[in-house]
Amino acid sequence: MSRSFKVVPVVLLAFALAGCTAGVAPTTSTTATHHSSGVAAVDDGGSDLGRDDLGNGRPLVSNDGLMVRRRVAIAVYPAPGANLVSLRKELDSVAARAHTSLSSIPPGVLDPALLEPDTPAMTLALPPTENLADARTLVDSASSAARASSDVAAYNVDAVLVHDLRFTVSSASPAVLATVIAREGILSDALGSYLTSLGRHQVAFTYTGPLLSDELVESVRAAVARRAHVRPATVTISPRSTTGVGVDMAKEPALVPVFTQESAAHHDHSAAQPAAKASSQSSPSSPWTVAAIALAALLILTLVQLKIRRTRRPHKS
Repeated sequence: MSRSFKVVPVVLLAFALAGCTAGVAPTTSTTATHHSSGVAAVDDGGSDLGRDDLGNGRPLVSNDGLMVRRRVAIAVYPAPGANLVSLRKELDSVAARAHTSLSSIPPGVLDPALLEPDTPAMTLALPPTENLADARTLVDSASSAARASSDVAAYNVDAVLVHDLRFTVSSASPAVLATVIAREGILSDALGSYLTSLGRHQVAFTYTGPLLSDELVESVRAAVARRAHVRPATVTISPRSTTGVGVDMAKEPALVPVFTQESAAHHDHSAAQPAAKASSQSSPSSPWTVAAIALAALLILTLVQLKIRRTRRPHKS
């Protein structure tokens, strides 16, 4: 076999490689990493819950027992143009007739699934003695009233876990310390909404809301201690109430991850992209296609040069 025919299989192989790579699209794998982000939870007073340990997961909580309570929360989704003030008054009125009460609570206490796709415009908590059936009855009664019949588009009730904490610090001037802390906003930034109680030579800051991580609890303790000019260890952390039933967080089941439409699009590319056709043309920018074409061209050029040398070579007589 002549040299030119020895090169032909190589040329054919190059064209085969070019044909194979032409229909193969580059494959990429994406690992969805969920990062924890701050949840802005606004109560009726308009305070923001500016902290970064809330997300679709549950923070590490060792301040439990009576410091963690199970409550029933109502998430209200009003109709367009609803009068929220009137609706709240009707809900409070129905609650009073049922010998109970409602308190505003940040929506961050709700199960993450209830926050998708919309955050409720109003989130209310019932006392610990009430159950899910009581909450449904209350909202149904308020929704059937003439004044609020068209204000409620939808609602959800959920059994949630809340932190029920009291931070107490000694002070020679309780009122002055409370004013300084309120003015600087060091607790509002961390907790969102809290109450201040002045006692004799002490100040207590009480909080009921979404679970706080141990790190955040310690940062609140340190902030109070810094303004009171005492050591953080002297700021006591206790239950807001010493009666009732607490929660052992070690026995609580883990939250089920919630995949939003955005995260699903990143996680499952088949749902967001059409299937590739078997006869799809190659992209000129594909590095494998370009390399294969260049190799084929080089081999063809070599074959032509060999052919020219063979024709110019003198024949023996």
